[in-house]
Amino acid sequence: HAEAGVEEAMAQLNPGALNFSTNIDRSANGWGTSGSGFGPVTRTLANGSYSTTISTDAMPIITSVGYATMPSSSSLLSRTVQVTAQTSFSFQVAIAARNGIDFKGTEITVDSYDSADSAYSTGGFYDPAKRKAGGDVASIAGLINVQNADIKGKVMTGPTAPYPTLNNGEVGDLSWTTPGTIQPGWYRNDFNVDFPDVLVPYTTGLSPTVVSGSGGVTTNIIGGTRYIINGDFSLKSGDVLYVTGKAYLYVTGNFTMQSGGGKSSLIQIAPNSTLKLFVGGASSTFTTVNTSGNAATFQYFGLPSNTSVTWSGNATYLGTVYAPQAAFTLGGGGSTPLDFQGSAVVDSVNLNGHFSVHYDENLRRIGPVSGYRVMSWREL
Repeated sequence: HAEAGVEEAMAQLNPGALNFSTNIDRSANGWGTSGSGFGPVTRTLANGSYSTTISTDAMPIITSVGYATMPSSSSLLSRTVQVTAQTSFSFQVAIAARNGIDFKGTEITVDSYDSADSAYSTGGFYDPAKRKAGGDVASIAGLINVQNADIKGKVMTGPTAPYPTLNNGEVGDLSWTTPGTIQPGWYRNDFNVDFPDVLVPYTTGLSPTVVSGSGGVTTNIIGGTRYIINGDFSLKSGDVLYVTGKAYLYVTGNFTMQSGGGKSSLIQIAPNSTLKLFVGGASSTFTTVNTSGNAATFQYFGLPSNTSVTWSGNATYLGTVYAPQAAFTLGGGGSTPLDFQGSAVVDSVNLNGHFSVHYDENLRRIGPVSGYRVMSWREL
């Protein structure tokens, strides 16, 4: 019964769909304030009950008392558990998918770096001389097809998912160089993570200002203001989406970046600026995103209706993708690797080019947050 109280309290702290915030109304759903906390909430169960409270701490403390009646003597027994919750971040691995990861390309490497640690990055960016073996890839239900990829990190699947297929690929630490094998201890089949839906971020906002020039059209997004584009948004060859400050843009339709005639469309994020891009349409296509920041500088969020995200070309992608209903396709390639620095949480992944995927381990510290998770549990 005490555990049931903890489960209800955690559900109160993590109310369903993802809003990338821990700023929730803890007093909702009957959880009124009482003293220095929220609750107590009391529920009656078969042969007993529970009473649960949530503290006001930044890392909430849940105290749950369970009561049970002994059938033989009608005596009432109690048991108290206390749980401390901490902030959980959305990007815990390099690539996380619900239904499979397929590394079809050539010379694919997955590894990691840490943009906050100069020992494992240079100027906050990936440096192959300072890389780490934290490029974990995970799939809940589908197959992970390693093919010829060199994964410097762990491979994780759900309990019912098939064992990864390898071909000449390899999985292990930086020193593991045995094609067709997984280093002992570097495969787990207990990956079971919920990918909550993305909420509609807002319903009203300003329209961006648009300036026409000789090379194309520049659309300006300025931090401190919420922008909304109702319907599809397309950047044609030579067009620029220019971002300053901490900016938000919600596109209710499809988002498309085009290239041609020797020109590519561009998202340009100014120094010390960030863009959170929410897309509600079925598809998104990207070419080039330029930023001087870390992988949290550009954050893409696909709503439940967003089922396809494609990244093509030869430019570096520095950012994150959270689109749990989307098939994520990375295509392109050339004489140099197409680098993806950041992390992705999607429905499925198909890499069919010449890629290097570098997970920024700093994302475990700087978010975006996805709610709370249990940090400690003790009996009182």
